Amino acid sequence: MRSTDRRRSTEISGAIVRSAPNAVVVTSTDSVIMDFNPAAERMFGMSKADAIGRDVVDTIVPEFLRSEFRALGADLYAGNLAPSSNRFRSFGLRADGTTFPVEFRIESTSIGIDDTETIVLIGFITDRTDDSAAAQLVRIPDQLTIDRSQVREVRENLSVVLRSAPVLVFAMDLEGIIRLSTGGLLATFGFEPGQLVGSNIFEIYGDRTDITDHYRRAIAGEDFRVQVQLGGLWFDTQYQPMFSENGELEGTLGLSVDITAQIVSERALRHLVETDTVTGLSSRFHTEKLLDEALATAVPLTLILIDLDEFRHINDSHGHAMGDRVLSNIGERIRETLPPRSIIGRLGGDELIVGLPTQHPAQAALAAQAILAAVSRPMRISVDVAGVCSELDITITASIGMALAPADGATTAELLTHADIALYAAKRSGRASYKFYSSDKDGSTRRLSVTTRLRRAIDAGDIQVEYQPIYDLESNTVAGFEALARWNDSHLGPVSPEEFIALAESSPLIDDLFDLVLHQALRAAVDWNACTPRSVPDDWRPRRLGGRMISVSINVAARQLHDPRLPSRIIAAALSVGLPLDCVMIELTESAMMDDGPTTQGVLKALRDAGMGVVIDDYGIGYSNMARLGELSTERILDGVKIDRTFIANLPAQQATTLVKMFLTMTDSLGVAAVAEGVETAEHLQILRGLGYHYAQGYYFAKPMSALDATELVCGN
Repeated sequence: MRSTDRRRSTEISGAIVRSAPNAVVVTSTDSVIMDFNPAAERMFGMSKADAIGRDVVDTIVPEFLRSEFRALGADLYAGNLAPSSNRFRSFGLRADGTTFPVEFRIESTSIGIDDTETIVLIGFITDRTDDSAAAQLVRIPDQLTIDRSQVREVRENLSVVLRSAPVLVFAMDLEGIIRLSTGGLLATFGFEPGQLVGSNIFEIYGDRTDITDHYRRAIAGEDFRVQVQLGGLWFDTQYQPMFSENGELEGTLGLSVDITAQIVSERALRHLVETDTVTGLSSRFHTEKLLDEALATAVPLTLILIDLDEFRHINDSHGHAMGDRVLSNIGERIRETLPPRSIIGRLGGDELIVGLPTQHPAQAALAAQAILAAVSRPMRISVDVAGVCSELDITITASIGMALAPADGATTAELLTHADIALYAAKRSGRASYKFYSSDKDGSTRRLSVTTRLRRAIDAGDIQVEYQPIYDLESNTVAGFEALARWNDSHLGPVSPEEFIALAESSPLIDDLFDLVLHQALRAAVDWNACTPRSVPDDWRPRRLGGRMISVSINVAARQLHDPRLPSRIIAAALSVGLPLDCVMIELTESAMMDDGPTTQGVLKALRDAGMGVVIDDYGIGYSNMARLGELSTERILDGVKIDRTFIANLPAQQATTLVKMFLTMTDSLGVAAVAEGVETAEHLQILRGLGYHYAQGYYFAKPMSALDATELVCGN
């Protein structure tokens, strides 16, 4: 889903949650409160600011119920509970320590946060204090003894207390004759308290067999609870049998509560979760749920993945609003071509997904052809430019990938992955076409899948950037951070940087990936430098740079050094965020630095002239020679060398110690800084200090962290 879509969805959901009449509490997978609406503030007596970030169970659940709630939350996240188990009555805890009766309804769902799909729990909570007071007053125990005089006495008491209460309390005998009828809800239907006494309930609601069936169950002695819609309103009703002194069943006692506002609120939120706001199709979350259900019941299924060709040009040329209108139009066209029982939804961006109820390739091929024809029909859209109304003709094509169940996968995730591979093959064959998934055994399937999904992840901004600190061992402060790309794909799971970066470097994708990391890293560097005036030693940028700010190191691939535009791209990005260029360190592999071709030399000198530093990464495992290193140092291009972690890992072995010491001697002779990578133990650090290393990086100090954590680390110092 594009960031604009997520933002729109978030704004709508925020408005619904804020206006919901019931308390709505949203929590993360580790039970931390993420949202707390105004109704929740009133119910629990605490502000949203105080609630956010706290453990939900410790905050709103009485101590004697907390273990049960934690077990329930774990089961909900794991999907181990039936829907009926998600709704129950219990007790809540106010900020002042008092407890009160409530009804919980808890749903597990997926929402978009920071361009990432995140699983959360949404709790809808209703205060049942009024219900409890009514139930206590009419004394509904497990076995209730009541005769006519008692019914009269109870009725008289209730008429005083319940006349304005938002409930309906009623009793009826075994013939369905109403013996008690009181409560504020009577006025909703135009009745006075007691007016219905003596009437036959089956005559009043004879045309509603669902309601009369409930009454038959009730007067048969059943204890149960139901929700019914009546007169446009929703009511929650609890029935409990009444017994005489000798234990004979005499009738039933009912307690009804108007839950219309709660139902409306829940339905609005559910619609938001299940519906894509741009196209009106099913959301990704709901579509995948429907596909999971179909596969679980062995329904014949072909998964069709649809990607609109060159859709980005529409957004770039005419704006995202126009792009959204085109998407909506295309979605409706595709829906009209599909047979009954088909599933259709939007995955995000310009991707749509269809679950076709067939396993036959011939039928799937016909459906794909119909979809391609529907998409490619020219569309005319009215536009208003500066008050002048005109019409715009747009023609677009699509590429389709298909996977058949169960031959190509037994789960939605498997089918999506394989349909994605087929889609990529369709695009490579010239677009405006469809392909079926075809497996192979030489690893190209995995490469295709990763490459295809990486392209989408970069376009959607789903690549995360983390930062690992480089420490100054003399001052015990942070000298800089290395920016590291991380990717957790919704279908592939976590993909190692070694895998996806290698694939990116073998294609033009590396430029897009670099730009994404570059812009995020430069913005992060501005933040962590804004909060600290402390200086960094000059020799981190020896002789020339002499900077006094915390640096950010960004990895550049060898093929990028063949692009003369690289320095200007970095300079423009740094200027756009206001970061001095002497804060930017470029990390290159040994082999890249050994390239003495004119283009590479020109790029390196341009980086130097702009004020950026250049560091060799993973030194010692590639090919290099001292003569070339000497040239780079003499030309004031090289500023540092990072010793590969494999040498540090073998410390304190004598050979490793000798090599690590030799590297330091070499860098000292060149007049460049030495950084020890992969420091993981106190012993490693002790040896490096003893040898005279000034800079180190590794898990012993810190694992890669988010930009926010990096800023907090620096500001905390």
